[in-house]
Amino acid sequence: MKSLLLIDLQKDFVEPGGALFVDGSRKIFPVVLELIDRFKRQGLPIITTMDFHEKDDPEFEYWPPHCVKGTKGVELADVVKRELIGYEKHYTIKKRKYSAFYQTKFDALIRELDLDEFHVAGVVTNICVLFTVEELRNRKLKVVLYEKGVISYDNDLHRFALRQMKEVLNVEVIE
Repeated sequence: MKSLLLIDLQKDFVEPGGALFVDGSRKIFPVVLELIDRFKRQGLPIITTMDFHEKDDPEFEYWPPHCVKGTKGVELADVVKRELIGYEKHYTIKKRKYSAFYQTKFDALIRELDLDEFHVAGVVTNICVLFTVEELRNRKLKVVLYEKGVISYDNDLHRFALRQMKEVLNVEVIE
């Protein structure tokens, strides 16, 4: 069964004033919202990953504090949250590292829901998106990535990550 996977669409990344705001991230929302609508109409699972840190996380030695438990920045962006409220097939994976698999229950959820295909959008293309997609492909799961549904801080790294996913990981990239 296929699922929509939305990576780290949290206030600290996609809302102005967020701790690690990705400039231009708002332009991915038309694609994200269309995907949410499509998957809800089909009654398919929607999984959101959420970067989720304690206030003293070692990651803050090289990134500014972001997505800290108990802060507004850790929350899903309002536009996404509104669309998912009450949808019984919405699942959340809270993660502490770039990959949604590291010390999470993502593998168990994939087995429980018998998922074999993921349609992916979110932030940041060359970080959490790339590392999570790489893990999906290592598990021989199909990945469809929406180029206009992902964005990065750096356009060169964004393009590099898209090429890596397409050419090395054999991801279907939809323009």
